[in-house]
Amino acid sequence: MKKLIMLTLIAAMVMFLSVSFAKAADANAPKAAPKAETVTIKGKIMVTKDAEGKITAVKLQSRKKGMYSITLNAMGKELGEKMGGKRVEVTGMEMTKDDEKWLTVEKYTEVIKPAEKPKEEPKK
Repeated sequence: MKKLIMLTLIAAMVMFLSVSFAKAADANAPKAAPKAETVTIKGKIMVTKDAEGKITAVKLQSRKKGMYSITLNAMGKELGEKMGGKRVEVTGMEMTKDDEKWLTVEKYTEVIKPAEKPKEEPKK
């Protein structure tokens, strides 16, 4: 009987230790940094300002890739001030944070549509 009790206790200890080692990652542990990559995106710049006229948000709306929030560092603010409402091509670091796409601007240029050619009249 003593052997049976000892074997049961040993088995319980082994199971307890194996479960504690196989436990999932701690929920309070810091999350891995979001993966960032350099991209070039064309789209329209939309600027949000407060009552005093200070820029509070800059967004890039791309037809192909969707909406991007622009990081409001020096380049992001400059982009908003100079290119608000215009179509641009932006190169920068793209990352996703809290299911939202962010872009840290490295460089940008305004996209100017080429002038349309006049339609030729058909020859008679």
